[in-house]
Amino acid sequence: MRMPVLSDAELPRWGGIVEPVTVATNVVLALLAFWLSARLAYYASAEGAKAAGAMAGGLMATACAAVLGAVAHGIDPRIDPALRQRMWRGALHAMGLIAVAGVMAVAFFAARGPARTAILLFATAKLVWYTVRVARRPEFRVAALDYGGALAILLAGAVYAWARWSEPGASWLVAAVLVSLVAGVVQARRFGFHRHFNHNDLFHVIQIVALYLFYRAGLLLVDR
Repeated sequence: MRMPVLSDAELPRWGGIVEPVTVATNVVLALLAFWLSARLAYYASAEGAKAAGAMAGGLMATACAAVLGAVAHGIDPRIDPALRQRMWRGALHAMGLIAVAGVMAVAFFAARGPARTAILLFATAKLVWYTVRVARRPEFRVAALDYGGALAILLAGAVYAWARWSEPGASWLVAAVLVSLVAGVVQARRFGFHRHFNHNDLFHVIQIVALYLFYRAGLLLVDR
């Protein structure tokens, strides 16, 4: 299954751009993710905060995925279907980087010593497996399952770090994960308000809220 394509009659258009609201919400998501990533990366570099650095990497990967998604959704499938699919594949690969960044953050704020090493090795193996899987089957559900698994690990890490060390960023991280899960349900159930504001558009808007929560969590996470 490749990138889901609506029928020609169903595709909203504005000038030469297909799915203009989806493109616009993707662009807003990308700009916010890039800005928050830059701010968090500066903080991580100044403070030597590895967990924050990993979160910044995830935000940057989000920006890349959103840009590629905007291009993919905006290209008319009748004019250049091959380019549309290449951009879609690129967005899926970027989603794998988002997931691995989240797992790496857990290694730094919720683990020490051999446990940290094990989590980092797991994150690396997970990324390799995901990359091969998406290369063979460029399906959104593969990316969604991988990202959902990373969210579960983030949630478990946040709860553990809060229970053991009263992790200051835990509440923000739990909120970010829960909002992301809501966005995932919206996407999976294809819930939208209108043909011109569909499930993709609502997904992006909800994820904008999650991005800010991840950013605030990154500023507060403490390396162990």
